[in-house]
Amino acid sequence: MRRTPEDPTSNIQHLVNQTIESLRNLVPNAPTTVADEIQDAVFDAIHAIDNDMRALNLAIHDNPELGFREFKAHENLVKALEKLGFKMSNPSSLPTAFVATYTHGEGGRVFGLNSEFDALPDVGHACGHNLIAVVGVAAAAGLKAALKACNISGTVKLIGTPAEEGGGGKVILLNEGVYDDLDACGMAHPGGGYGPSPFTGSCPIDGPATLARSGFEIEFHGRGAHAGAAPWMGINALDAAVQGYSAVSMLRQQLEPTMRVHGIIQGSERWAQNIIPSYAKVSYSTRALDVKACLDLRRKTIACFKSAAEATGCTYDVTAPDEEVYADVQNNKPMSLSYQAFMEKTFGDKIEMTGMSTASTDYGNVTYKCPAFTPNFAIPSPVGSGNHTAGFTESAGKPEAHRLAMKVAKGLAVIGAKFLSDDEFAKEVKKEFKKFKREVGEA
Repeated sequence: MRRTPEDPTSNIQHLVNQTIESLRNLVPNAPTTVADEIQDAVFDAIHAIDNDMRALNLAIHDNPELGFREFKAHENLVKALEKLGFKMSNPSSLPTAFVATYTHGEGGRVFGLNSEFDALPDVGHACGHNLIAVVGVAAAAGLKAALKACNISGTVKLIGTPAEEGGGGKVILLNEGVYDDLDACGMAHPGGGYGPSPFTGSCPIDGPATLARSGFEIEFHGRGAHAGAAPWMGINALDAAVQGYSAVSMLRQQLEPTMRVHGIIQGSERWAQNIIPSYAKVSYSTRALDVKACLDLRRKTIACFKSAAEATGCTYDVTAPDEEVYADVQNNKPMSLSYQAFMEKTFGDKIEMTGMSTASTDYGNVTYKCPAFTPNFAIPSPVGSGNHTAGFTESAGKPEAHRLAMKVAKGLAVIGAKFLSDDEFAKEVKKEFKKFKREVGEA
């Protein structure tokens, strides 16, 4: 029987095909693997330098240096990378920053990696930046080997980023154009000490993986006086700091569960118990789901201290640099899913893809600049000895922590090689980033 245009069955196949295509668009592409020769090149290269990486790891771990003053770590990292055949440069204003570059072939994409190496006051490498440093070096070496062995055109750049724990080294490097030529970027961060978990790591997608953070300092200026003979002649700067501290504690009652405010009072080196303090200082951070909410919370927090200054008769100076504004981390979905699939298939790891850390990092700003991802990996650490504790410092120096770091370096290098060698995957990565930028605007 001849069908007429009005016959509804004539369009059934068309409707079926249209429906299938619509459903396909809702389902992310299954993460693909890389060729065996790429994986072999990465693994062989990282295995060959394992002893050197362990020595570098301990050299950084056992000589902790604060942000912008990581001179020994910088020297050791540069020497290691020069030995591995990277071209070294420092196109920034930060003395302890560096860029290690290797290019193979003509053209191709640029994949970036990051090494952090600053420590914390008193507790040293309590955030495991010694591990982050060698993960970056090993991943760069593995990726370099894959480019050469498999004749992949492209460039790997390892960026050494000072002062993550305060100072915003990556924010400064971003502002100075160091990240401008990257097509994609990766790094990894250790954690642990929070109790048993079915997961060996995490790389959350579809939302913030960390909180945004902003920092500020306020100096209070009063007038000194004899605390016994004539206290009424003084203007107590410490009172201003304490009143502001108390006001912030009251403010916390009205904060959302994902918001944080924390800080310290400084200036004790100038104080004596029989003198009305003429100077005090507070150093604070605010955290929230995104930069806008974080800056709004900073404004409210600063208002607490301004009111305290007025109440006590003090003058004040506020310092709130842009470098101290860390964006929330937004992991690129295709790279994160590929990393999850690779680590599970190759090592049997279980990577958690949901949730959020209420910590913050200046790497968040990088994830707004180019497609980027940062998996966290768990290292053995006693319960209660999480990041930023002395117990975690000890854990970060252990052989098992190093072994896990080298495993993660292999994963980063493989995803980097996949991005540089697989045009369709690179297109998917960039498409997802453009979609993300449209959703959030150019913040």
